[in-house]
Amino acid sequence: MAEEYDVVVLGSGEAGKYLAWTLASQGQKVAVIERRYVGGSCPNIACLPSKNVIHSAKVASYFRRSEEFGLAKDGWRIDMAGVRDRKRRMVEGLVETHLRKYRSSGAELVMGDGAFVAPRTVEVTLHAGGTRALRGGNVVICTGSRARIDDIPGLRAARPLTHVEALELDRVPGHLIVLGGGYVGLELAQAMRRFGSRVTVVERNGSLIHREDPDVTAAVEELFRDEGIEVFTGTTLARVEGASGESVRLHATRGGAEVVIEGTHLLAAAGRTPNTDGIGLEKAGVEIDARGHVKVDERLQTMAEGVWAVGDCAGSPTSRTSPSTTSAWSATTSPAAAA
Repeated sequence: MAEEYDVVVLGSGEAGKYLAWTLASQGQKVAVIERRYVGGSCPNIACLPSKNVIHSAKVASYFRRSEEFGLAKDGWRIDMAGVRDRKRRMVEGLVETHLRKYRSSGAELVMGDGAFVAPRTVEVTLHAGGTRALRGGNVVICTGSRARIDDIPGLRAARPLTHVEALELDRVPGHLIVLGGGYVGLELAQAMRRFGSRVTVVERNGSLIHREDPDVTAAVEELFRDEGIEVFTGTTLARVEGASGESVRLHATRGGAEVVIEGTHLLAAAGRTPNTDGIGLEKAGVEIDARGHVKVDERLQTMAEGVWAVGDCAGSPTSRTSPSTTSAWSATTSPAAAA
């Protein structure tokens, strides 16, 4: 028999955790199901850890330019294991802060793999063993997204880094090739260059961060070239050979000509895919669009009554639709209002 809750949140990312803490502190019975990262990607593998590593890279860049500031340097080196350990210590502190917040708010954190088995009912395979079924008066899907690995011949076999593995490197890559000129790829490209890697960015569109204004993209490309980062825009990848961490070779076309780009490490940063597969959405009456994002309306309600979706898994406004059901949840307690 399912345990009854006012609210069940599947995934402990930014939107879900703040919603859970807020409603629990107001007296509602709330459970949050998380399979791995307490607090979601931001404090563990994305926003904050990347900024920690980027700060170390900025300090490294100052060391390299120390003579500009009248400072002599001698015999210094980059200790990537030390950079990684500094980042890990920060993450450990952030996770403990999140656990204290769960305790103080009264929201229950359930560690395990959750999937819908019926409308508004999630079964959890607990990490500690056994299963639990949780049924919510309202259920919030907050499962986030992951790095997309495109179906390009040889790409998966090359075992490319994603941002998760890149933030765990314990040595400076000899030559890092970054697939994708979006913000994830660019911030890691610059950081690794400042640590001492040779870096090449490969972008299929005509400019880096191509959705930004032309003057912004031009400025970023100029900055990258000033820092010694090689940029290939308008470049379409055809196939990949080798293995990341050893030797990789990219075969691509640019301006109608074939190009070959060789390096030691490969970082896949060419987009995101929502974590909506394998969680039983069809059993909950929840629909997804062609890209896998949960369909929601302007209030983040799905096609299923009492089920909401927030964050990356709900995608952009283009994923939104008009549910045929009418929510029984008042505006004052909807995810949008509480968050």
